Amino acid sequence: AVLQHQIIAELFDHRLHLAPVVKARAALDVGTGPGLWALKNPNCAVMGVDIEKVRPPYNVSNCQFKVMDITTDWNIGRQFDFIHVRMLGDIVEKEKFVDSIYRHLNPGGWVEFSEWIAILVSPDHSLEGTAFHKWNMLLQQGLHNMGRSMHYVSQYQPILEKSGFERMKLTKHAAPTNACYPGKKCQRFGTMMSNNWNAIIEPLSVPVFTIGLGWSEAQVLALVKKVRKEIDDTNYHSFMTL
Repeated sequence: AVLQHQIIAELFDHRLHLAPVVKARAALDVGTGPGLWALKNPNCAVMGVDIEKVRPPYNVSNCQFKVMDITTDWNIGRQFDFIHVRMLGDIVEKEKFVDSIYRHLNPGGWVEFSEWIAILVSPDHSLEGTAFHKWNMLLQQGLHNMGRSMHYVSQYQPILEKSGFERMKLTKHAAPTNACYPGKKCQRFGTMMSNNWNAIIEPLSVPVFTIGLGWSEAQVLALVKKVRKEIDDTNYHSFMTL
């Protein structure tokens, strides 16, 4: 979670958000993880919520943290000027979730979603025929078999419009898989991304491949081992999108 926070901060040029929020007095951080985003807002009262107990690295007086299932429990008792949502994945009841956000925003308030589209794009086709490419295709199939999609982000715009939101803007940021592109910034960022891939690929793969594809855990780990050898290989050029 710490590395992913650093990666997104790098993609956003170290801005805390892209929404044009001006002097928010109260903010809600949904999917707060270790609370790193919430802790970076000294001039705002921030509530960070997650489905598991939040363990921030330090405490500040303007932040509070709460265990909360955002798909069912919105017994918060307060309104917000800004609601920040990050890396929830393909939740089932998106309409209910978005309606809850709308009801808990003050007039003129903003919501911002940051989600990964974990589909590998290789402009020069160098990734084709690799274990990494095979893994990515199988991941999409496994999620589909489980009733989930990697394209879930596109489902939000009509839901937001239906709930009454206005002035929507979609931004896309390409995140290279490894340090395959020249330049100090790309090299540094690519190294962060390859470290991230190596950290998440096993916990991401095992449930999807065993439940969605019927693989044994041993089969999954054997494929993951092959993929790990290719993640850092700068002969393969690819990126995914935030």
